[in-house]
Amino acid sequence: MKSPVRTSLQLACLALGASLASGAYAQGFYLGGGIGEGHASIPSASGSGITVSSGKSNDNGYKLYGGYQLTPNWGLEVGYDDLGNRYSADATVNGASGTVSGRIDNWYVAGTGTLPLGSGFSLLGKLGVVRNSVHFGSLCNGGLCTPSGSDNRTQPLIGVGAQYDFNRNWAARLEYEDYGKVSGDGYWGSGSSGAIKANAWNLSVKYAF
Repeated sequence: MKSPVRTSLQLACLALGASLASGAYAQGFYLGGGIGEGHASIPSASGSGITVSSGKSNDNGYKLYGGYQLTPNWGLEVGYDDLGNRYSADATVNGASGTVSGRIDNWYVAGTGTLPLGSGFSLLGKLGVVRNSVHFGSLCNGGLCTPSGSDNRTQPLIGVGAQYDFNRNWAARLEYEDYGKVSGDGYWGSGSSGAIKANAWNLSVKYAF
């Protein structure tokens, strides 16, 4: 019969070995990419013969990212999100109706948190900084045009999601990311018109080295 001390030492060694194996499994560089759907909330504007209607607009895009898993639970990540180029808002210029359309994309850097649930599943969290870029074209009539141009804004980034590990190297992710205000207030030329806001869902595949 084994002594309690010997049994405890064996269990401790097994636990330490499992912990080290888990750490070796989780740590290191990774790359990922996938597709997603972006969502934008567009503010309204009115005045001087121009009216822009508020509303929500969606488009398909893609995402590329890479990072380093410092520990099984904590890591760093950088990425690029292309949210698409067909965001639109109804507009009226000098009585003529039309649509103004634009694109949204961003770069981000964030810290990541991973909570393993077992059987290959994990919950993900992300907190960082995102540099957004938005550009809408003009709608013109009789020499009068809706305001347009590029606008850039740096905002906090918040993300949540889930991951499934197929094996040591390959995994799939489903994530939601909130980019906050992707433009300054008054994108349509009026400080009271508000800012364009955006978020996205992404489904991607990740490869760990």
